[in-house]
Amino acid sequence: AWVGLSAVYWASAFASGASFVNWETPHVHPLDMTPDGTKLLAVNTADARLEVFDITSGHPIHIGFVSVGLDPVTVRARSNTEAWVVNQISDSVSVVNLTTLNVVATIHTLDEPTDIVFAGSVERAFVSCSQANSVQVFNPANPAAAPINIVIDAEDPRAMAVSPDGGTVYVA
Repeated sequence: AWVGLSAVYWASAFASGASFVNWETPHVHPLDMTPDGTKLLAVNTADARLEVFDITSGHPIHIGFVSVGLDPVTVRARSNTEAWVVNQISDSVSVVNLTTLNVVATIHTLDEPTDIVFAGSVERAFVSCSQANSVQVFNPANPAAAPINIVIDAEDPRAMAVSPDGGTVYVA
């Protein structure tokens, strides 16, 4: 029955002239707040954008957006003025200046990046790459430098977390 319903849906969608089929990639960490709590950041996967909201009044006020790569699935605020957005289909990370609302760098990754965290006594950016079964480690002070690649002995690593002391990165 499901296959039949699915076929009927697609046949009617195409017959009606629908020109866009939305195959959104699942989110991993789609919302984040800047460390000072003044901005809410949200990935807009369908439109390939990062949406930025001012939340100082207690109600989110949309202050702008930034076009990023295809299928953004994660955003992490590195500081009050900088966010990193993981673009799964583009195999990239967009570094966004939250003051000027523009992409200041694009970091190319292995296949299907899904999450990013910042950790370490010397800060590093850890990016999980699900199809490559690895985590890439970038230097945020020099994102163009070659990353360290850590092979994960598992299938499709996605979500990540950092221990409270910042010394350990966990990969699910």
